[in-house]
Amino acid sequence: MKPFARETPHRRGTDSAAILPAVAMFVGLIASPASHPVENIQDFIDETVVNGHLRSYFFTRNYVNPQPYQIDQQAFSLGGYIGLITPQVYNLRIGATLYAANSLGLNPKNPDQIDTTLPGNTLYVLGEKFLQYKDNYLMLRGPDQVIDTPWIGPADGRMLQSTFRGFYGSVTPFKDISIVGIRLTDFKGRDEGSFVRTNLYYPNHAGGSPVDGLHGHNTSGAQALSLQYALDSVESPLKAQLWWNQFFDFSNLWWLDAQYLHKTRHGIDPLIGIQFGSQSGDGANYLEKYGRKGRAGNTALFGVITGVDLPSGRLTVAYNKITAQKGAFANGDILSPYSTGYATDPLYTTSMIGGMVEKQAPGDAFKVTATWFAMEKQIKALGSFAAYYTEPYAHNQTEFNLDMTYSFPNSHPLTGLTIRDRFGLLTGNPAYTQFYYNRVMIQYSF
Repeated sequence: MKPFARETPHRRGTDSAAILPAVAMFVGLIASPASHPVENIQDFIDETVVNGHLRSYFFTRNYVNPQPYQIDQQAFSLGGYIGLITPQVYNLRIGATLYAANSLGLNPKNPDQIDTTLPGNTLYVLGEKFLQYKDNYLMLRGPDQVIDTPWIGPADGRMLQSTFRGFYGSVTPFKDISIVGIRLTDFKGRDEGSFVRTNLYYPNHAGGSPVDGLHGHNTSGAQALSLQYALDSVESPLKAQLWWNQFFDFSNLWWLDAQYLHKTRHGIDPLIGIQFGSQSGDGANYLEKYGRKGRAGNTALFGVITGVDLPSGRLTVAYNKITAQKGAFANGDILSPYSTGYATDPLYTTSMIGGMVEKQAPGDAFKVTATWFAMEKQIKALGSFAAYYTEPYAHNQTEFNLDMTYSFPNSHPLTGLTIRDRFGLLTGNPAYTQFYYNRVMIQYSF
């Protein structure tokens, strides 16, 4: 889901990095023509847009031959979000999004039997509240908001989204070319009710990849800069983005992602994509200093995907490779402070339950995915199979996913209602023979 309030035109921080967004906003205000203001308060109210959805989710998590400390879990939650954004007045808008999740008292009495990552409790949180400036070339937004980038994203796989406190800005000097900058200080995970100065390597996040030694040591957040080409274009066959991400005191990550779709006009359109990442440590390297697990490795990531778009779906084959570094954190695996444990990183081979980041090991990964549409896309079916060969090669794993969605058509009285079932089977984890997840979601969007 994407909160309506988020609009897409799509260090330890220095003092200058913190004030740059404010300076840029001031320059934009005095340099660009003001938008036409609404004429009166009634116009303002009438043009304020409210959007959202109501969602129910039921999870079951089951183990085959588990260890004694592992028990089957389940969880139910009812909730969703409601967002509003005001009309534009002198290029300015105000937005807010309220998220909610409520178990309705239907979860097991034994807390160990509740899948807390849903979340399995009751939660209400104002995840977005921001001021946005936008003209033909410049957009600035902050502080509390959804940010949707390859390595800093909303992680929407359950009831709520991850949101961030900070500033997001983009400049579009030419058609199809954008420059994006981010400076964030605080993070609210998808299962939490408040912003904190930590990330998913810290304890006390449902999900994540907790390192106990980090408890009590806050992080200064992250910053990122990107050059993007044609990401928001429908016509362009080539889409590319180059990112530099600095996760303060954890790692630096350069990231390149590009994809080309060759449109043949015959209904069979081949595609190819590449990924490249280069990682190094940063600052005090908290994982080594406090976690005693080694700093981020000086490692590289490679990826390629190829496939074909068909009239009724898509078929792809993908590969990722992460190089190893002995003595580094997770033997050199890529650090992902805002997605680890969530399985929402941008690698081609990441699956529903997990990918290479969740394995916390470098190596090779392969994935085959088939997507099929029917009844004018009212039915969507996705099946995938992925294999992970990690270093050392003692714990190779596979994952099978099946994802089925039915959406009621626009002409139906139940327009906006979707029913979705997701099934995942993970085999080869050293802690158990097999683990499977089933997620049933019913959602009504308004």
